[in-house]
Amino acid sequence: MDRVTLGRRIAEARDLANMTQESVARAIGIDRTAVVLLEKGDRHLKVPELVRLAEVLGRPLSFFVEEPVPAAVSRRSTPHAAHDSTRQLDAEIDQFAIDLRSVARMGLLPPAGPSEDAHVPRNHDEAERAAALFRRRLNLESGPIDDLGRTCESFGLYTYAADLGVAGPDGACIQVEVGSGVVGAAVINGAAGSGRRRMTLAHELGHWLFGDVFDAQAPLDNEQMVNSFAIHFLAPRTGVNKLWAERSDMPLRDRALTVGVEYRLSWSATLGQLRNLDLVNHEQRDLLSRYEPKAGDYLRLGLSWADELAHPYLSPNLVAAVLRGYTAQTLTQAKTLELLRGILSVEELPDRDAPRAEDLRGAFQGHAGPRHGT
Repeated sequence: MDRVTLGRRIAEARDLANMTQESVARAIGIDRTAVVLLEKGDRHLKVPELVRLAEVLGRPLSFFVEEPVPAAVSRRSTPHAAHDSTRQLDAEIDQFAIDLRSVARMGLLPPAGPSEDAHVPRNHDEAERAAALFRRRLNLESGPIDDLGRTCESFGLYTYAADLGVAGPDGACIQVEVGSGVVGAAVINGAAGSGRRRMTLAHELGHWLFGDVFDAQAPLDNEQMVNSFAIHFLAPRTGVNKLWAERSDMPLRDRALTVGVEYRLSWSATLGQLRNLDLVNHEQRDLLSRYEPKAGDYLRLGLSWADELAHPYLSPNLVAAVLRGYTAQTLTQAKTLELLRGILSVEELPDRDAPRAEDLRGAFQGHAGPRHGT
């Protein structure tokens, strides 16, 4: 990475950490003018200074030494007309894309790619058909998707749930080129409610599948159509209609609560889909929306909410790939912990010298078992 790019990275990380040039200088033991020169790209950064700088600013070393992913650079530098963005979200997706590229380049993560024949739906009917099509490709029936993160991995989209604040942006995704293939990197707000997290990830999956991961020139209608895909992917018509009919003896609000829990939707998404499917009318939806459910409403009905995608969630196959790299000694302990982002502590890492299955088989070769006396 050249000095100018590194300087921009330092300034960005300092800004995100809410630190002044003076406070950074004091923390790493250099003059403020040295920090000014670093951010301008006019001063060489020594390795011990870089290590301390990363610690002070709360960023991994790779944020400062790895070349940025082109798609992430494009996202930061282009006006976000139709996409939710903040500096923190951009920094998180930048870092996650670097991590994915690193793991894939080591051969630990297979490249994939979005569907070549897919396009953003032009209307709600197309969006519903697209959702049904991609469900069929994974042999999903009409019930709820229990593990949305793993489902997204099946399409080559990997997820990190960052802490972007309860009122922060929902998320974003970009395409990462890795050799002859690509993978998708999605960052969602792991501090948001569970239903909102699922809807966000399903929305980003839509962008990925339709080859529309980030297009600043995309019309606002694209977002609406991707949202339509997302809700039908999470809560398909056949399954919701069936559940609604099975709960016909319940009061209207309780039926809606049951649908929301079954398909793990936010209250607004639940009511929106019930209206989409003509299971409630406009007046009923508006009335129900005034009464946001509380925890006791669900417990009263014997319902429990399955929480997922909370910070610091990482896609399970990505975690497995990193741990394979660690046990094979392809990744150092420090790099492994950095890539896992708090999922495991150093004490929880697997043993690198644990016996493999073939080692155990070899140990029993020629062993005839205990002998019995005559």
